[in-house]
Amino acid sequence: MVRKSTRWTKLALSAVTVAAVVVALSIPLGGCGGPSGQTRVVRIGTLKNDLHQVAFYIAQQKGFFEDQGLDVREGGVFSAGPEEMSAFSAGDLDMGYVGTAPAVTFKGQNMADVKIVAQANTEGSAIVVRNGLEANDVAALKGSTIAIPGNSTVQDYLLRTALKKAGISDKDVNIIVVKPPEMLPALASSQIDAAVVWEPYPSMIVAQKAGRVLLTSAKIWPNHPCCMLVADSTFLKKNPDTVRRVVAAQVAATKFIQQNPQESADMAHLYTGQPVDVARAAMKDIKFNYTPDEKGIQRYVEFLKANGVVKIGSVGTFMDNLMYTVYLPGGG
Repeated sequence: MVRKSTRWTKLALSAVTVAAVVVALSIPLGGCGGPSGQTRVVRIGTLKNDLHQVAFYIAQQKGFFEDQGLDVREGGVFSAGPEEMSAFSAGDLDMGYVGTAPAVTFKGQNMADVKIVAQANTEGSAIVVRNGLEANDVAALKGSTIAIPGNSTVQDYLLRTALKKAGISDKDVNIIVVKPPEMLPALASSQIDAAVVWEPYPSMIVAQKAGRVLLTSAKIWPNHPCCMLVADSTFLKKNPDTVRRVVAAQVAATKFIQQNPQESADMAHLYTGQPVDVARAAMKDIKFNYTPDEKGIQRYVEFLKANGVVKIGSVGTFMDNLMYTVYLPGGG
């Protein structure tokens, strides 16, 4: 009887062992939904009413994030790029859609450590002038008061580039800083003569008959960098596969925009709350692509360094530490 009992005990233990192995194999490795403990939860920040970042909304609505097994959570909708970058500084964001200017500035001033992992768009800005101003080219803006959204922004650089091409010094105009939402009433009341701003504001200004487009940014600096998808460097180091999946969703959303411009414009209307005609007009002036032009970004970094905005040594070394596009098709 003792032998029989021992035999059945061994058989029972063997069965338990096999069952345990089966259960163990059925549990995904990593514990947090990804390999080696990588999380699939991503806090992503965006800018308020920014058509340049409509790929984020499309990725949500079309299920591209879900297709990648991601749990994307809204980390915040910010009124301006510096505000979003401050959230990175505070550790409140993992990834975000933000302008090149605040991303480079905060990194160059050691206030946030992020890497550009994909592009959201290029171009999409314009020089607009008030009604009644007889100006057919940039040269005619001599003596005018021109608003920019901020010093050392991409729009600031676009204006100075346009002035230089027209043979005008930046000292021949009065450049002031005005927040984009305030540009429209400022133009309508002739407090300013012109402004350089990103879409949808130029299309809003035209739709509300507060002014007209003098020159699009595509004609000032073709394919110039604008909004980017960035990742917090620590989050990227800990969760490379998760960042890769977010980039894959960004690529899918961008391709959708390229292949479905009409539907994308209508989705942009829902995303921003702008009238349909404004969203459609604005989307035509924005180029949606996911591979950053590193030479263009470097050109802008050199501008910031020359103006003392970023305190960096080698621009090349800074660029190497800024760009991380290995997850893009073709390796960036």
